[in-house]
Amino acid sequence: MRWVRIRRIRKSGKASVVFILSSLPMWRTRRVYETLAADSRFNVSVVLYPFSAFGPEQGKEAIVALRNFCSTSSIPFLDLSGYPSPGKAMKEQFDPDIIFYPQPYNRLFYNDLDSTFFSGRLLCYVPYYIHTFRDAWVYKSYLYNTAWRIFLMLDDHKEDAKEVLYNHASNVRIVGDPQADFFQDPVSSDPWKLQETPKKRIIWAPHFSIAADGWLHRDSFTRMHLFMLELADRYRDQIQIAFKPHPKLLSALQENPDWGLERAENYYRKWESGSNTQLELGPYIDLFKSSDALIHDCGSFSVEYHFTGKPVLFCTQDIEKSYSNLNELGRQAVSAHYKGSSEADVEAFIKNTVLEGEDPMKPIRMAFRERYLTPKGEGSVAKNICNELNKSLWG
Repeated sequence: MRWVRIRRIRKSGKASVVFILSSLPMWRTRRVYETLAADSRFNVSVVLYPFSAFGPEQGKEAIVALRNFCSTSSIPFLDLSGYPSPGKAMKEQFDPDIIFYPQPYNRLFYNDLDSTFFSGRLLCYVPYYIHTFRDAWVYKSYLYNTAWRIFLMLDDHKEDAKEVLYNHASNVRIVGDPQADFFQDPVSSDPWKLQETPKKRIIWAPHFSIAADGWLHRDSFTRMHLFMLELADRYRDQIQIAFKPHPKLLSALQENPDWGLERAENYYRKWESGSNTQLELGPYIDLFKSSDALIHDCGSFSVEYHFTGKPVLFCTQDIEKSYSNLNELGRQAVSAHYKGSSEADVEAFIKNTVLEGEDPMKPIRMAFRERYLTPKGEGSVAKNICNELNKSLWG
């Protein structure tokens, strides 16, 4: 079936490519879209549809954010969020040869837009996050095992996948992390609230996994949600803080019996309304590049923020447990962080490192960036992916 599709592409000299978008902050293939759109051999389209894991309200908000971004960026799109059979509509509208999926999970959309309904098409996947965990279970998904091309960051990731995938990772190509392309660009716009006097800019980015147990459990949000607001007020003349929650945190709080949607939305509004605080739910590259420090407990951010070379604090009450779940990339990334297990640790990081400039971890961060984050190939990860597509289709 796949070779039938490839022969058809070669005969026509063109390939129809569709990117499915469900969350703006998770769209890591925008530069790939732009590079393919500039190549006359590809007809490239974008469709919008929310994840099934999002609640109805968050799903609507995600689509609105995507619509606004695409419109202001002059990216043509088709919004399928109101379609009962979005997969059928996508086939009729574009007859895609190649489909880029936003996540690899089974039953991602609970309808005919899932990858299981597109056998014979050339399915592609670029991870929406950086693999920092020993997450072999991810490689057991239908998409990982049946996709035409999986584009991963490092050879280590391919070796991990090879141990799990039925196809022994024959569909995996190593291209680097697509965010590297954006971090090489200058800041396109300053996302920070204007202050009367310059202040240090700190990002707080808590993960969504706030359950009481489980291997992915993180504890920083439930412990620090009030304290971080207190810090912003206490140091209001010296710092400003951007609250950058994981896109799924709002849904997690809505389902948490101690929170619920109303309390969560009220909390989010407090960050949005403060004079030296702000809520960031969209793209974060310019936010990272224009910041002075990051405080977080996220897997991907532990690697991505090192693109900036700036100080970063990893929050955990049990660093050994955190290390035990990480692969080599994740361990090396977190090792280049300052660590915090208490409110006092977080405040000390702000006072000593962010405000006073005491930064003994800087050489370690620079060494990590040089080893793991320097783009290979042509120096552009998007070009690496596009070159692989051209090579596979036309030789």
